[in-house]
Amino acid sequence: MFRFEPGFNRRGFLAKSVALGAFMLPKASRAVGDVSQPVQRRAKSVIVLLQEGGMSHLETWDPKPRAPAEIRGSFGTIKTTNPALIIGEHTPRLAKQAHLYNIVRSVYMDNARRDHSPGLHWVLTGYDNQAAGVGLMRVNKDPSVGSIVAHELGVLTSEGMPNFVAIPSNRQLGGRVNYNGALHLGAACDAFESGAVPQRADQPYVLPVGLTLPADISPARLSDRRGLLAAIGRFRHQRDRAARFPGLDEYQVQAYDLLVGQQGQRALDINREPASVRQLYGDSALGQGTLLARRLVEAGVTYVLVNYSKNNSWDTHKNNFDRLQNTLLPPADQAASALLADLEQRGMLDDVLVLMTGEMGRTPKINQDSGRDHWPDVFSLLIAGGGLTRSQVLGRSSGHADTPETRPVHFNEILATVYHQLGIDPKLTITDHQDRPLRILPEAKPVHELVSA
Repeated sequence: MFRFEPGFNRRGFLAKSVALGAFMLPKASRAVGDVSQPVQRRAKSVIVLLQEGGMSHLETWDPKPRAPAEIRGSFGTIKTTNPALIIGEHTPRLAKQAHLYNIVRSVYMDNARRDHSPGLHWVLTGYDNQAAGVGLMRVNKDPSVGSIVAHELGVLTSEGMPNFVAIPSNRQLGGRVNYNGALHLGAACDAFESGAVPQRADQPYVLPVGLTLPADISPARLSDRRGLLAAIGRFRHQRDRAARFPGLDEYQVQAYDLLVGQQGQRALDINREPASVRQLYGDSALGQGTLLARRLVEAGVTYVLVNYSKNNSWDTHKNNFDRLQNTLLPPADQAASALLADLEQRGMLDDVLVLMTGEMGRTPKINQDSGRDHWPDVFSLLIAGGGLTRSQVLGRSSGHADTPETRPVHFNEILATVYHQLGIDPKLTITDHQDRPLRILPEAKPVHELVSA
């Protein structure tokens, strides 16, 4: 995304604004594979709450109170509003919302390296990439789920909002990698980044560059349509891609509307929220980012990714219990529970699918540093809304929480469920710039126990 520079003039602003990936058409064409009938769309939007680093399932969704101390750990358990679910004691707010969500305790991933990068690549694209890593492949080799959604359901909403938004950015591991790219689908399908969100509920949010005008450009000046069209014409000439964008006129209008701020500023501006609502989500960037996600789906955005950590925060190799109790779980508990309650109260939860997940779990045995290490063999996640069932506890891990014991669920089945609820057949194929057919997801079926009739 560009930034305004001293002396930045109107022509440069317009040309670069229109060049934003969110306003460009995809260059990949769509090819339908073995789809016998359309998939009914049951969810309008998806919010992914990414717990980068891998939250410990033993301290949260899958405690083992009868296991030996070196497995069990020091946390107690609490009952929830779902009689079938007992969880870790340090998520009391989510315990009160358990009737609204499902917990899957038998998720696994074929992450041979047991590392964050392959796991994050899998969560964000649905594809295995053991070469992913800070020192290896730093970008995705397959289009991200959000980019696929934008490609299939439209780069922009009917109101002119980007259909794929990342909060605060599309990068992972402290900005060192990015597995949210669109690749051959084109820059149009990349994520629009919200930028940093406030650290406290009483702090103002500064709108991202690109949705506000420089001081020397008034809305009246921007309203000069001939000047805007001329800027777009220069952009098209510079890129020499006019033939690939037959519908660009439509995007001229939508880009213009968003730049003036008719939709983008209103949806992104959490400063409009009452102080009580902002406090409901919590005094944390995590909470305020989650509130922003609710505002975006309310405005019609289809896919919102909330990056829950600055640098794989949930990677608790050391001081697992202290960090979970005092740093990680309280803001996550407040933000996620507020989101579920808020969506339900507004009558939106059946339309918005909420997925709260990391890229792995943690080792059953506590290490010498009072931490837990990487464990993709089995972990748990929360999934709610979007036309899914409620109050299910699906699958069971072994007595030491090291392997799935009943109903193993590969993570791709979760992604297939997300696609299915959005009305996108997970068996769909798309073509790249060389007209090669590519599946949007490896072979996987939606989790039938979660997909309501």
